[in-house]
Amino acid sequence: MRVFAIFSAIVCLFFCSCIQNGANEPTRVVKNTVFVIPLQKETVRHSAKSVLPDTSYLNFLFLSKGLVNIHDLDTSIQVKLQYADTTNFLKTGFYDGLKTAYLTCEAAIKLSNAQHYLKAMYPHYSLVVFDASRPLHIQQLMWDSLKMPAVKKYQYLSPPSEPSLHNYGCAVDVSILDLNTNTLLDMGSDFDYFGNLSEPMMEKELLKSGELSEVAYKNRLLLRKVMTAAKFKPITTEWWHFSICTKPEAQKRFELIY
Repeated sequence: MRVFAIFSAIVCLFFCSCIQNGANEPTRVVKNTVFVIPLQKETVRHSAKSVLPDTSYLNFLFLSKGLVNIHDLDTSIQVKLQYADTTNFLKTGFYDGLKTAYLTCEAAIKLSNAQHYLKAMYPHYSLVVFDASRPLHIQQLMWDSLKMPAVKKYQYLSPPSEPSLHNYGCAVDVSILDLNTNTLLDMGSDFDYFGNLSEPMMEKELLKSGELSEVAYKNRLLLRKVMTAAKFKPITTEWWHFSICTKPEAQKRFELIY
């Protein structure tokens, strides 16, 4: 009971801190929503590790906007930001070597919940974050770097004139990592794959044709199951993308990150 009381106090302090950070924006945290922040042995063990400081200028930008480093809630969530180096489809590093993922307080808590749901079923699995908050000036750089027809661009990347939910800190791109083998689960396509194979709305047809395997389909269902259980919303064109609200809601409730 004493341990539970201590943990409850910690959770309350963090939740209050989130509210205080958004004191000038009273709708930053949704009222009447039940949040679950699990205390995990793995989280405690990982927090004891020595971690090199993240010196990217984006850390300071995100913190100045009141965003939350997801590892402040759960260090077991894996972070492999695809735009922090040159391994992405644009072959360009946009994030100044950023190592950590930031979200609004509400989104960070919900992502921690999703990790909890996943590990309750598969302790050797972990969510892995490919992208989280993204400043609008980087959205411009990405848009300018993407060499393809405008129609195709609009399908997979929001133009700077129409900010995406990433630019408000309330969307996250995720997959699942098998910690035993250190390999990503088969989702049928790579992250940021441009084609029908990445689209959830095409899954039944692709499954029937054999282009999407049964294993990949079930893995996608698992990802959607844990994310929607944590109150994230999927989209029809990208299996990896989830958000906590619509764009009109984000415009009313959250600050655009420039």
